[in-house]
Amino acid sequence: MRAAVGGGGWPRGPGGRGRDNRAGGSRAFRGAGGYGAGRGLSLGSLVLGGALGAGVGAGLAIWYLEQRKSAAPVVDVVARRDGNASAADPLDHPALKHGMPVGSVLRPFTNFVSFFDTRTRNPQWVIERISEETSRGDGDRKFSQFKEDDKIPDKFRNKLDDFRGSGYDRGHLAPASAHKLSQATMDETFTLSNISPQVGDGFNRDYWARFESYVKSLSKDHDEVHVVTGPLFLPQPKLARGLGAGERETASEWEMRYDLLGRAPELTAVPTHFFKIVLTTRAKAGGRKEHSVGSFVMPNAYIPPDSPLTRFIVPLDSLERAVGTIFFPKLVRSGGNEGYDFDRAALKWQKNG
Repeated sequence: MRAAVGGGGWPRGPGGRGRDNRAGGSRAFRGAGGYGAGRGLSLGSLVLGGALGAGVGAGLAIWYLEQRKSAAPVVDVVARRDGNASAADPLDHPALKHGMPVGSVLRPFTNFVSFFDTRTRNPQWVIERISEETSRGDGDRKFSQFKEDDKIPDKFRNKLDDFRGSGYDRGHLAPASAHKLSQATMDETFTLSNISPQVGDGFNRDYWARFESYVKSLSKDHDEVHVVTGPLFLPQPKLARGLGAGERETASEWEMRYDLLGRAPELTAVPTHFFKIVLTTRAKAGGRKEHSVGSFVMPNAYIPPDSPLTRFIVPLDSLERAVGTIFFPKLVRSGGNEGYDFDRAALKWQKNG
């Protein structure tokens, strides 16, 4: 099975992926209550927006991430070497005599890097550096074609056949429009290790496309913009149902529900949500650099076009706990060591947009 791949925009129109400002689309990003509003956004309005949610599963996702924030333990970024036997190279462990099991693959491209999860057959995350330069050039998507990533073993990668007829779009995580420097850099974004199944109408071709355009526009006012995008598989409250033969009652209140594409056992999972983390950098006097960060979670579903982007802001720490990954570790302040205070940076981003 495979997904439909189409153009369209917000609203869909000829030759675009949602770049016009009609039908209230721009209000979600720059109008009253929007993330890029001229006036500062108070933390109170962000909390209210998160509680209200927007689209299917938005409020639930933010509530779930907040629970994760209070429940998960803190994990050190780097293991310490203390000089004893445990500090030996773990690859020399006798249990690994025949090699360490391998799976997920790190795939570097010209302007982005994908860490491909061979279990879900989705990128676990894609990180890119975008600028005005990367967004301008000769690259034209009409000459690009989706292709499987032959650097990932055939039995582990997502396939073109997975999407055909599935009803899902082949959704870019590093968007093609941000990598127009050359036809080659444009073509790289069509590699399936940069692709996840996405709902088309109301998301990939509409709200998500508008969001990508907004993020790309930040490069006009900042020295650097780094973006991390990835899928999420978030649980839902367990449905009430009778127990079948041999089943027993459990204490769990949560369960996973999501579609799978392709043929078993080589199935591509359809994410329930997607996240995006945006880190901007500005040079300041005296060689200092000012960083701001914003993190967002959106349901892989129709989102009303006038939904304020503030409704999808989540705490970075909560998102990291859900993903199981620490982002931008060289900037993280931990235990008084040198680094950047992301809490302060996030509050500044939320205030100023």
